[in-house]
Amino acid sequence: MATTTYFSPIISEQILNIKFDPNFLPVVATSFAFFLILYKFINPWLSNFFVNNYKNLNEAQKIDWSTRINSSINALIVGTICVYMMIADRGLAVNPLVYKSYLLKTNLSIVIGYLLSDTLISTIHYKAIGDPFSIAHHTVSTYAFGYVLTLNVMPYFANFRLLAELSTPSVNLRWFLDVLKYPKTSKIFVLNGLSMTSIFFFVRIVAMPIYWWKVYIVAITPLWPHMGHFRYILIVVCIVLDIINLYWFLKMARGCVRTLMAVNNKKHG
Repeated sequence: MATTTYFSPIISEQILNIKFDPNFLPVVATSFAFFLILYKFINPWLSNFFVNNYKNLNEAQKIDWSTRINSSINALIVGTICVYMMIADRGLAVNPLVYKSYLLKTNLSIVIGYLLSDTLISTIHYKAIGDPFSIAHHTVSTYAFGYVLTLNVMPYFANFRLLAELSTPSVNLRWFLDVLKYPKTSKIFVLNGLSMTSIFFFVRIVAMPIYWWKVYIVAITPLWPHMGHFRYILIVVCIVLDIINLYWFLKMARGCVRTLMAVNNKKHG
C-alpha cells in the first residue's frame, strides 16, 4: 500500500508543484516569544520560589538553568505530539515525501520557535553557556525543519527526527541534580543516569538504522529524483545530526560507566 502511494500521480503532481507556505510562521514567532518570556521572567521566578538552592547558583548557572527548563518543556510537548502522530496518523508513513498535516506543522512551529530562542540566548551568553555542538545542532535542525514547515516536504522524516526530543528531560535532570550538588553516587542520580543513557540510546542511536532504512526505501522510488535539492538537505543534515548524537552518546556512556564504577567502589570500599 505504501509503495503504491509513492507512485501515485497525485503525489507526483504535488512534488512538481511545491510552493512556499508561510501560514505557520506566526506560530513560530509565538513559540519564539513564549520561550523567551519563560526564560527571562517565568522560569527564574518559579525557580526562586520552589527551589531553595536556586539563589545560591552563579549567574552562568542561572542562565543555563532557565534554558534547560525551556528545553524540557519543549521536549515534553513536541515529543508527545510526535509519538501521537506516529501512532495515529497513518498518512505520514504512507506519504513520506509530500504530506500536509496541520498537527505536524504546529509541532514543527513550536520546535523551530524554541530552537531560534535557544540559539539567540546561547549566542548572547556564549561565554557563559555557549556550546558549539549545541549551536550546530540547533542550526541544522532549524534549517531542515524550516523546509518541511514551509514546503510540506519530507514530513515523515521530520516527525521521526522529533522522536529524539524524548531523551532531553532526563539529560536536563542530570544537570539539575549535579548543579544542586546531589552526590553522583546517590540513588536518584544513578537511576536518572541509567534512564538517560537508555532513552538516549533507543530514541537517537537505535533509531538511526530504522530512519536510514526508510530513506533507502523512498530513495529507490521513481519519485525520489523529482525531490531535487530536498534530497540532499534530508541526507546531509541528518548525517550531521547523527554524528553529533553519536558524540553525545559516547560522552554519556563514559559518564554512566564512571558513575557505576564509583557506586561499586563505594559499596566495596
